[in-house]
Amino acid sequence: MEQNHHFELAEEYFRYLARRYPVMCASDEFHFLPRAQEAASYIHKLDWLTPESMEEDISILKDFQKRFRQLSGTQADPEVVIDLKLLTANAAGVLMELEGNQTWRHNPLLYLKIAFIGLDHALTKPAVDPAERMDRTFSRLNEIPRLIDQGIHNIQGIPESYHRAAIDMIEDCREYLIAETLNIPGIDSDRFQSIFNQAIQALNRFNKFLESALPVSDKRFAAASMEATLKDHFLYFRPLKEIYQIAVEEWDRNQKELEKLRQEIDSNASWQDLYHSYSPEGIDTPDTFSLYRDEINNICHFFQDMGLCGTDFFQTMELKETPRYLRSVRSGASFGASLTAGKQEKSYFYITTDGKGEDFDAHRKKRFHREFRFLVAHETIPGHHFLDSIRREMDNPVRRQIESSLFYEGWASFAESLLFEYGYLQNPLDRLVNCKRWLWRAARCQIDVGLPQGLLTENSAVELLITAGFSKVEAVKQIERFSLNPGYQLCYSLGSYEIKQIRKIYGNRLDRNVFYGHLLGGGELPFSIIRQRFEELIANQE
Repeated sequence: MEQNHHFELAEEYFRYLARRYPVMCASDEFHFLPRAQEAASYIHKLDWLTPESMEEDISILKDFQKRFRQLSGTQADPEVVIDLKLLTANAAGVLMELEGNQTWRHNPLLYLKIAFIGLDHALTKPAVDPAERMDRTFSRLNEIPRLIDQGIHNIQGIPESYHRAAIDMIEDCREYLIAETLNIPGIDSDRFQSIFNQAIQALNRFNKFLESALPVSDKRFAAASMEATLKDHFLYFRPLKEIYQIAVEEWDRNQKELEKLRQEIDSNASWQDLYHSYSPEGIDTPDTFSLYRDEINNICHFFQDMGLCGTDFFQTMELKETPRYLRSVRSGASFGASLTAGKQEKSYFYITTDGKGEDFDAHRKKRFHREFRFLVAHETIPGHHFLDSIRREMDNPVRRQIESSLFYEGWASFAESLLFEYGYLQNPLDRLVNCKRWLWRAARCQIDVGLPQGLLTENSAVELLITAGFSKVEAVKQIERFSLNPGYQLCYSLGSYEIKQIRKIYGNRLDRNVFYGHLLGGGELPFSIIRQRFEELIANQE
């Protein structure tokens, strides 16, 4: 009865957020909100972002937090207490974004993402029939001017990085809108033409607004709330200076490992030369999609045979070119998880094969082909898609709908090492590529924490990425992209570090697949709670 009561409260919380933020709850682009599955009921609506609605939501979220804490104090079941801690922390993350960071007052990208992710969902999510798909597409398209005008009214100061990215994204959104709507039934109707023209005019207004706005320094919006986010949202309590030091030590370890591998492979070459000259089997194919599609199939069957994953995870995932409207804000390889476990709804593994200029594209294509096995592992099996598939199938509604970026990205990064642990890869050159990727993540963590905290200069940040194998142009671009989402880049290195620590302590005391099943089967939990659950598991076994 107690358990049912806390589930009822949780579902009330998720329903409220789904109704107010149907696009943000349906997409993993907005990591501070839960994946509230009720959002699938509002696929004809766009989110509402006015100062009045924000004030109301903040008040209601604080009330939810109070109710979660009060209920927690009456519970004896430790799993129920964990659920209530997760709910309290999740509400804290939403409050930090709405009331603390107030991204809706400073980030024009927020409005563009909601508008066009929402339109994309209307076009691509499962529908009863073509008429339903058309109606909800028209409905969301019709709401784009309202949402854009809310952005123009709300935004008071735009950080430089947001400003540049938003102007680029407007052009991408315009091109996407023109290309995608050509395939909509009813495009020739007067109603559609009117709605379409109003959406284009709204983008033009937004562009004019941005071009007339004087951007402010990114440093003014540095991650002042980063430590609070870690403590209150992720329930993670290491101080920032310690996190920075962990990243420095991770960097040093990988530098030493790269030197060791260099000596083993070819002592007359630098590790960078070895990396850039490495041509794994299949790298020379001109078709990036064929290379990745074949690897997805190979890696899925391998881990199935090893007893790690189920048999149907790839029936609902599609490899796809990154949608035009997302190219300004997403990396070249990314994952978009479906909202529900329904077999008709797809998840997407996005890769970007063009769009940055000939030289940039050629350099990135070589890296995409050289690192293809690791990118597939990170984004699909045993990384993001594997973890998301487990989460969406959970009976527990709290753990089914709450993600943690720290665990999510930490696991996907750690999952790359399973290619060696399970014997999928053994070549020392593959180990060198993997180690180079760990070096890159350690650099990102240092930059994410070090720049806003004054522990690292901008020149030093660029040098870290150059050392990690990127050109200066790429390094600068990466740092600009990192600044769009402060506090997120540390999740890769820090999350994988904590998983490795747990693996060292408990991994040898359990069967390998049992260990990973228990690690992932409890949901995306704070690491302190994961340790408690392992202690209980081992104590029960003994």
